[in-house]
Amino acid sequence: MSKLVSVVVPNYNCAPYLDKCLEHIVNQTYANFECIVCDNASTDNSLEIINSWAKKDKRIKVLTTEVNVGGMLCYNRMFFEAKGDYIMIQDSDDWCDLQRIEKQVAVLDKYNVGCCMTNSVFYYAHTEPEYPDRPGSGVVNIEQEDWAPATIMFKREILNEIPGYHLYWDRVTSYDNYFIMSIISEYGGYYLDDYLYFVWARHDSDHRSIDLTDKAGLRKLISFDVYKFLKKQRIETGTDWLKEGNMDALNSYEQQLMNDKNYLADKIRMFACIQIDNGKYKNGWSLLKQAISTSPGFIKNYQSLLYLLRSRIKTSA
Repeated sequence: MSKLVSVVVPNYNCAPYLDKCLEHIVNQTYANFECIVCDNASTDNSLEIINSWAKKDKRIKVLTTEVNVGGMLCYNRMFFEAKGDYIMIQDSDDWCDLQRIEKQVAVLDKYNVGCCMTNSVFYYAHTEPEYPDRPGSGVVNIEQEDWAPATIMFKREILNEIPGYHLYWDRVTSYDNYFIMSIISEYGGYYLDDYLYFVWARHDSDHRSIDLTDKAGLRKLISFDVYKFLKKQRIETGTDWLKEGNMDALNSYEQQLMNDKNYLADKIRMFACIQIDNGKYKNGWSLLKQAISTSPGFIKNYQSLLYLLRSRIKTSA
């Protein structure tokens, strides 16, 4: 008998994308799945759309939160509601190939690994789709882990040892990278070099926008570099500060990054350029002003300011 797969879909204000996302789940070639959708206190009509799909397909189970608890806690709730042998992640503003579940289940059935990831296509508003050229399919280690985290399917049993996303990452990004790294480090992983996941790279997505008025804004700004530092530790020693619970050392490293004004300005500037690339010049200018204020002498700030001006001129021409 085929294994049950739990597809977990967190949602916050993604109403324009939900129909496409859920359509590509319910029409999978692999039918033995449950789809858990958790609406994280959306303020748009997301819940109405989700409930309409649940009425049409009994495999869809709907969870809600009274207040927005952040993506990480939303995911963790779904992980432990899941009944499947395997758990597959699917972001609500993305969609997947109709054979995604079937192909990833085949990998986990065949190989003694904890998770399977796939290649993905990135769709942008301002450029042609990006098809990453990655190494071929095969068993991977954490040194090779660099793909879109949302492509993951993992064995539910690993939650007995790695209980979901670590609370250290609450309200910041890179919690998914650290989770995958932990799975591969402890249980091994497999990379399937098929384009089975499709990312709508929105300018306002959690990974491409930042609100520095939010108290978690600075930690979000540095989170990927913190993750890379922990990954380096794990590769070199087999463990890392977060795994060991050495929060004093980890907090000290955070402060070291936050005290580097050029580094912070460069991070803010990069978020500004994402906004500029997407034609969101007001957002880009607002972030560039913060980058300049953070480090007035940092030359890259003014190079990006010139990029903003040229982009606006090109658009209005």
